[in-house]
Amino acid sequence: MRTTLLSLLAMPIMAFAQDYVQPAPAVLSSKTGTEVNLGIGLGLDYGGIGGHVELLPDPHFAGFAGLGYVLVGFGYNVGVVGRIFPNSRVCPFVSAMYGYNGVIKVEGASKYDKIYYGPSFGLGLEFHKRSSKNFWRVEFLLPVRPNEFQDDLDALKRNLAIVFETEPPPFGISGGYHFGL
Repeated sequence: MRTTLLSLLAMPIMAFAQDYVQPAPAVLSSKTGTEVNLGIGLGLDYGGIGGHVELLPDPHFAGFAGLGYVLVGFGYNVGVVGRIFPNSRVCPFVSAMYGYNGVIKVEGASKYDKIYYGPSFGLGLEFHKRSSKNFWRVEFLLPVRPNEFQDDLDALKRNLAIVFETEPPPFGISGGYHFGL
């Protein structure tokens, strides 16, 4: 009687456990066990408007490099990603990177154009399909810009009376599409 009662109570839990479908990994190299994916997108981790290559030696951790164009030249970022639920269809992650995180562009006075470098930190989500190695990624980023960035911005406003069309926000957003190889 007890065994029957315990079995009946456990059935909903066992049935729910069968509902989970693990997404296909980005790609698995049979030699190293390292997953690799390439992304295209916009944002700091893509080097501006550019690309992103990511190596995952473990499903929870990745290293990446991004290279792209950022209004006045080429920008790059290198960093690490910690994936919180790597086997779920929606995978939250945290990131830390170093590279370009600010740009000043002055129309008609390119001698003041400059790219600034420093660390940036992010929180994001990956959206995986059930049977695909490809996925979408969006991220909210907090750049730690060097003091020189704000000093240069203030000097341009004060000394040259330059009015910027848009003030740089204290945060960034990035997004892109990744392809498993």
